[in-house]
Amino acid sequence: MSQRVGVARTSRVLVTALYLAVHAMGCTEVDGGAVELSWKLRAATGSEETFLSCDIGLTDTGRVTHIRLDWDVDGAGGFRQWRCEDDHGVTEFELPEGQALLRISPVCGSGAAALDTYTAPAPEQRNVIAGNTVSLGAVELLLEVSSCQDRPCICQ
Repeated sequence: MSQRVGVARTSRVLVTALYLAVHAMGCTEVDGGAVELSWKLRAATGSEETFLSCDIGLTDTGRVTHIRLDWDVDGAGGFRQWRCEDDHGVTEFELPEGQALLRISPVCGSGAAALDTYTAPAPEQRNVIAGNTVSLGAVELLLEVSSCQDRPCICQ
């Protein structure tokens, strides 16, 4: 009976030591905060489609290739963008600590979408703390996809 207790105790000590060694090596220094969001594309008005794919699928319009997140944290700016089809994105822990102004916008194959071709949520102001993730939740981008002869449409 005492031999079983000794083996069990030795096993626990080895497992605990291995656990601590693996997690000590896997730790990384975190200097900033991260942002996560998800998105949907929606027709602004006059379209038979409610939600749109990144290809838009309409004559005379291109495709939304990326969704871009811009930030300004106490004067320090940066951005990340993700493939539109991903439907969500998370930055690394790269935003400096402080008050952040966060903006979302669509990107076309030819570059940034013209401001008059979409409506994005108002910029969000959030406090960034090192090691924490700011969640913007799900955002909708309203894209102009109808009456493209009368006014510019997204990615036209």
